[in-house]
Amino acid sequence: MKNFYLKQSSLIIAFLLLFNLFVVAQKKAVTASKSTIEERNVRASMGFLAGDALQGRGSGTQFEWITAEYFGSMMMQFGIEPAGNNGTFIQTVNIVRNSFGDNPKLSYSANGVAVTLEHGKEMIISRMNSSQVSGGLQKMADGEMPKSGAVIFLKSSADAQPSMSNLQNLLTSGASAVIIEETTQSRANWSRMAGRKPSFTTISDKKTTTAALITVSKDEAAKLAQLPDGTNIEIKGELAPAQKQQTWNAVGKITGSDKKLASEVILLSAHLDHLGNRPNAPTDDKIFNGADDDASGCVAVLELARVLAGGIKSKRTVYFAFYGSEEAGGYGAQYFVDNLSFPKEKLVANLQFEMIGRPDAKVKPEELWLTGYDRSNLGLELAKHGAKLVADPHPDQNFFQRSDNYTLARQGIIAHTVSSFGLHKDYHQAGDEIKTIDFVHMTRSINSMVSPVQWLINSNFIPVWYEGKKP
Repeated sequence: MKNFYLKQSSLIIAFLLLFNLFVVAQKKAVTASKSTIEERNVRASMGFLAGDALQGRGSGTQFEWITAEYFGSMMMQFGIEPAGNNGTFIQTVNIVRNSFGDNPKLSYSANGVAVTLEHGKEMIISRMNSSQVSGGLQKMADGEMPKSGAVIFLKSSADAQPSMSNLQNLLTSGASAVIIEETTQSRANWSRMAGRKPSFTTISDKKTTTAALITVSKDEAAKLAQLPDGTNIEIKGELAPAQKQQTWNAVGKITGSDKKLASEVILLSAHLDHLGNRPNAPTDDKIFNGADDDASGCVAVLELARVLAGGIKSKRTVYFAFYGSEEAGGYGAQYFVDNLSFPKEKLVANLQFEMIGRPDAKVKPEELWLTGYDRSNLGLELAKHGAKLVADPHPDQNFFQRSDNYTLARQGIIAHTVSSFGLHKDYHQAGDEIKTIDFVHMTRSINSMVSPVQWLINSNFIPVWYEGKKP
């Protein structure tokens, strides 16, 4: 009898061990299934976002709002916490669009004689965010820093136009305006710009520093070059009645589980708007669907959110942001970074996803590229942990400055964009449609970022800018 019970006990123990192994295997299988991006989910979301029903998700339109609500509802379904306004997933951004009723003018006094330059004639205003900008003239020398409130004058060198990022840096470093001499490149666009009334858009209740960017003719540049530093320069014009509009972000979060690391934030983002329905487009198709730009990036963030919400809770806090009005000026991203619900210095890193719907022939089929790869050590560390990320193969395109990541990077936040845009001809055209998307590539690309992102949100790694590479 004793041997019988021993045998029975052994069988029960063996059964329990086998059952436990089965349960563990099942749990692993479930976890594995949740950590895999499925092509059918990618296709489903892309079909909705880039279908004609959303009319191209135009910036600030009802269809952009619907798109934001879609992302909010999906994040709720995944169990992600709302991080928008008033306990919702939505951030409503009030914006004001201003345009000049008459051609604005630039004026100064030289030897007691008032000089006036008009937009479209002796000068072109590329940017102006106030009805009046003024300051003392500062003729900028190489390596010199702008004085606070100065109007900087830059004489063109070898007919090479300064980069927009360098001009922007002058404005963010204290200059109230930047005046540059025309080049062959800028003169080619002169007539087109002259026919446009300068306009600017601001976010309501946001205090902004006045700024202007102006190109002057070579004749007028020669005159400015003769003026003494400190000469008062004034740019002004009458504004037409303002137009009030809105744009929308969708924002969610997963609160970190680690007591020490939960205060640190990793941000995954994309822009949800595109160019909308354009009745005056020269093609039969008037809907600019924006499948690659940037429904593909949004789906990448959405699918990463699905995986991260369905797995073990991360040590760090993760935010998911879908920005509105990137195409109209980046107002959604600007509002987001201006209204963080946590200290800005706790935002460890931002990965923006933009245009990953087609492979880039300049890199290997399985590779993605990272804008500003040589600016910080984030890309290198992600690559060490399995990300198939390489340097941007199109440095002449300045893509680092051309997406919402740059809004954050200018605030000192380590922020880069993940992409595989191969400069296809459907960029900002009605032809950017679902039928052009390579779903095998896109699904593989999102999958390739799962493990590296999981490492990032569970590590204590803090990326840094390389010396001299901070925007």
